[in-house]
Amino acid sequence: MTGTLTIILSFASYAFVLLAMFRLFRINYFNPIVKIFATYLEPISKSIFFFLNPLLAALALAFLFQFVSLYLAYSSGYEPLTLLFISIINVINSCFRILFYCVIGSVILSWVAPGNNHPLLQIVEEISGAILQPIRKFVPPMGGLDFTPIIGLMLLNLINTSFIQIISSMV
Repeated sequence: MTGTLTIILSFASYAFVLLAMFRLFRINYFNPIVKIFATYLEPISKSIFFFLNPLLAALALAFLFQFVSLYLAYSSGYEPLTLLFISIINVINSCFRILFYCVIGSVILSWVAPGNNHPLLQIVEEISGAILQPIRKFVPPMGGLDFTPIIGLMLLNLINTSFIQIISSMV
């Protein structure tokens, strides 16, 4: 029973991380997938963390669900403060993992199905476009090849490991 609840809370945490990503990158609200997340998950985060804006409320609820999930799974082996830091690392790592796979997905989509109108593929394109746009200002295409996804992936990995090292040093 505890294992099932732990898995459900971890999925809920991931869902609120996705909601926060949709808010952070201002993904098109009329996309049906974003609309489902905003319709069903945002009222939950707003009702619990009514004093925060929707982006921070979604992240706070993701941290809370991740912490409760870890506490249920490992309460006998770790102190709550350690579990709090681990949950922060997990949520930050989830954010960067979503961004990383969106960039990889957009590269693959540009080869396989450019200009596809599927709602999920539009989300991937919008998130990766928001990540790569600042890099494209500094790195022009060279000979028809776009190296910004490679640079973007390296930067995402560098920032992710830096955040994790900073938070790990606090523990």
